[in-house]
Amino acid sequence: MELSWTMKFRIAAAFAIGVVLLGLLPWHLISPPAGGIFAILSGTISIGDLLICAGLSFAAGFLASAVCTPFGMQIGILAAPAGMAVWALRSAALSTVFQAAPAAQDRLAVYSSLRLEAFVWMAIVGCCCFGAIAADKIFKREPANLMDNIGAVFKLPDFAAIPIAVIATIFVGGLLINLIAGDISYPDAKLGRVVGQPANLQIAFAVLISFMICGFIMKYFIGVNFLWPAATSALLSYYSITMYIKKPIIEHLVNTWPAVFFANSIAAVLPVQMVAFACLGAVWGYWLAVRQHLWQKYES
Repeated sequence: MELSWTMKFRIAAAFAIGVVLLGLLPWHLISPPAGGIFAILSGTISIGDLLICAGLSFAAGFLASAVCTPFGMQIGILAAPAGMAVWALRSAALSTVFQAAPAAQDRLAVYSSLRLEAFVWMAIVGCCCFGAIAADKIFKREPANLMDNIGAVFKLPDFAAIPIAVIATIFVGGLLINLIAGDISYPDAKLGRVVGQPANLQIAFAVLISFMICGFIMKYFIGVNFLWPAATSALLSYYSITMYIKKPIIEHLVNTWPAVFFANSIAAVLPVQMVAFACLGAVWGYWLAVRQHLWQKYES
């Protein structure tokens, strides 16, 4: 299943539409203060700004789906994550906030503010999906034969496969991000090991590859659509903060290590970074699983 040049152009077009409409156009409204992190807690993003971004996400999905005929939504949904990836890469590192406010209570307050934020960014991605679906409905396109209706290794009903995919993505994705995003590390008597703040590109690579693997596994083995691993990224962000950010851990870090060190790598990933690159990775992994199945089918 080799991508044609036409298909590559369509994917590039979907990325470009998302980058321009969502990544660059509203940046003057939502950009953090100089040297600040891209997060709602920065104080520069209002509800009105979020509604504008939601509308632009819908428009990006609609336009990308229209341009990517006859594949429509299958490619159009890439627009919003591509645009949000621009936000994620332009953000300062989370450790800059902790350097400015190093007290344990301040760090806990930051994490408390970030705990549910991934669901906001996932809602904006959802607007892109609705825009792509709307374009497909309005133009009444016949769906393209993408050959992704493949038999999974384990044939499970949806009511079993979807929860398994969500739970597995949380644990597998979290494990892989901690492994791949690991920066310089030092042994610690209480925590076992602490890690330094990863660079934005390292975080992007770690989340992208981790969710590519999750998307591949969920499609190839249990036949789950990429939407489920992608959506689970918001749950993973919430889960990692809820489970790993505890007061005794933060107090130990404050008393023992500089503000650029974390108990694990995933604690340094901003919600917008998690959602943007996880969605891109999940879609990529899904189609790699389809390609692998077709290769096995026709090469055997």
